[in-house]
Amino acid sequence: MKGKELEEAIDFKKLTIVELQIKIEELKEKYPEANKLVYVTQSALIEADFQMELAEHLEEEPILGRSLQEYEIRPEIDIKEKTIVNLSACIYLKDVKLIPFSSPNEPTYLEEFILFSDHLLGITMK
Repeated sequence: MKGKELEEAIDFKKLTIVELQIKIEELKEKYPEANKLVYVTQSALIEADFQMELAEHLEEEPILGRSLQEYEIRPEIDIKEKTIVNLSACIYLKDVKLIPFSSPNEPTYLEEFILFSDHLLGITMK
């Protein structure tokens, strides 16, 4: 795929997460126990808040979130004529609890995290 075609491409996994988040927000009154999505990768569970929209005040965002959002709005590198070989979306997560399968009693807490959609095996609810 050429870089200029990237604007028209949609990552199905990220689209599914966005659609589910919208529905979860709509159904919160009926299902108050449904807290948040849990992302399952090959090596860990990831509990986190998913940021669906661009921040209103980008300059107040943590550095990783701000960088990703600025990149999505105005990329610094011109990729229009480049061939894209690993098409996947970035999923920006905040207040992250990373629970490795190898040591589930030793989670790692992160302020923010970018998950590449090609690492997702599935999602569930906590």
